[in-house]
Amino acid sequence: MSLFRHLHDDAFLVFSRDHKHLYAACLLDLHERFFTGAPAFPTPRRVVHAIYDVMRANPSLWNEGDGGLPDVISAGRRRIRKADLAFASEKGDKALGLARQLYSRLVDWGWLEEEEYGLRVTVDMAMGPLLVIQRLASLNKDLSQRFGGLIVQIRLNLEAVEKLTPEVTDRKQREAALAVREARNQADQFTKSLRAILADLKRIRRTVMESKTVGTRLEAFFEEFVDQLLLKDFQSILTVNHPYRFRDAIVDLARRISYTPDTMQVLAEEYAAASMASDVEDGHTAAADDLLAIENIFEQIGEMFERIETFRRQLEARVRNTIKYAERGAQGLVGRAGDLVRRLDALLRDGRHDQATVEWSVEPLASPWSEHHQAPTRQPRRPVEARELSAPPSDPLYELRKQLRLEYIARIAPRPEDVRKFLEGQVPPFGTKEARFVEIETVDDFLAFDSARRYALTGDVPPQVAGGFDLQPSPDTPPHDSEWLRCANFVIRRGGLRKGVAHA
Repeated sequence: MSLFRHLHDDAFLVFSRDHKHLYAACLLDLHERFFTGAPAFPTPRRVVHAIYDVMRANPSLWNEGDGGLPDVISAGRRRIRKADLAFASEKGDKALGLARQLYSRLVDWGWLEEEEYGLRVTVDMAMGPLLVIQRLASLNKDLSQRFGGLIVQIRLNLEAVEKLTPEVTDRKQREAALAVREARNQADQFTKSLRAILADLKRIRRTVMESKTVGTRLEAFFEEFVDQLLLKDFQSILTVNHPYRFRDAIVDLARRISYTPDTMQVLAEEYAAASMASDVEDGHTAAADDLLAIENIFEQIGEMFERIETFRRQLEARVRNTIKYAERGAQGLVGRAGDLVRRLDALLRDGRHDQATVEWSVEPLASPWSEHHQAPTRQPRRPVEARELSAPPSDPLYELRKQLRLEYIARIAPRPEDVRKFLEGQVPPFGTKEARFVEIETVDDFLAFDSARRYALTGDVPPQVAGGFDLQPSPDTPPHDSEWLRCANFVIRRGGLRKGVAHA
């Protein structure tokens, strides 16, 4: 398959053998030491000694015995050991042999490759393994640090793009058009961050529920949820990266840019100049797709945020219930307090601490029952009678709210039939009309017009509308500009009367 053409067939054997954690630690260390930052071309000896250093730092990954390994440093053709040779020579040689074996397997399985430059042999990492280990290294680090300030950066990028006009000739200012693609990538990255937080919540909930004791359950909750997630990722998305912080502003910016022909022309030209599109027309389409993607992401991001909040509340409720029921047992606070009181009573009965006092405030005892209300006389028990089940009580306010909500949902998202009915009232049979001449009088007209605009922009026209109308964008003509909205112009062509109307 093309997905694995850059990877060796046995590349993932390193993560399926007994020493998979040792292989992972070695690959991460080699990536950080030799293949990150300034270009380096180490010799096989340096790579073997780097693997040896990893083994010395993590003896539990390969050796169950005690005792450390001597330091081994590459110095020309010699090996210099800083530890006692008489004590650690045999153990060090064994570890070096294992390090050479690990290096040979990494070469055989395609993670490393040797290259000859004259008489010198160097070690490098191919493109496919390098991309894989980069992703693994990013997962091994603090994920919360990758998402800082994305919402603010997206808004600033779109604000810079909105200021572009064909009159701007400065090259640096016009290159700001490329920030639209960057803003789209950042929006995708922010969505991935929310998915990562949701996945972490599921993992922590599974860890908490699989804990055998109350102590391990609470330890998993406070260490993984509070320390790792709540204080980092939640702090980020609830402060500087809150999904609702600049959501409306970002959506409005994306719409205004897409509805401004001059700005879209600059974007199309810069996309073509940067080889992000084959020509200006293709660049215009690519820029419109990027802006529409940003708009859709931030319009639908609320559902992901609500899921995160729901999982967080469920996890906190589970731990709260665990603590509540744990306190009711004999090992809880109530049981320990009762045992303490009994021991104090025993000491007082012995008379050894007659004058002992404890300064504390005791709540006065108060009966919850009124002394003037006597219990009614008990009546003989009535036999069970079969009766009709009563209907659940109806709340008129709830029913009204439910009805209003259904009406709102049906109104805010017009059906294709409603859009067609609106267009039939605007365009005569076999007629043509531009969107800039369409008159919008009511909220329902505005919603139907906005749906028709989206049909024309995306080209995805429902069959109910496509059967009688042809919607084509017309970006080169003046836009529709009314009290309701400002948008790019498009042409509405009507084919003719429907069959039912024609027969009538």
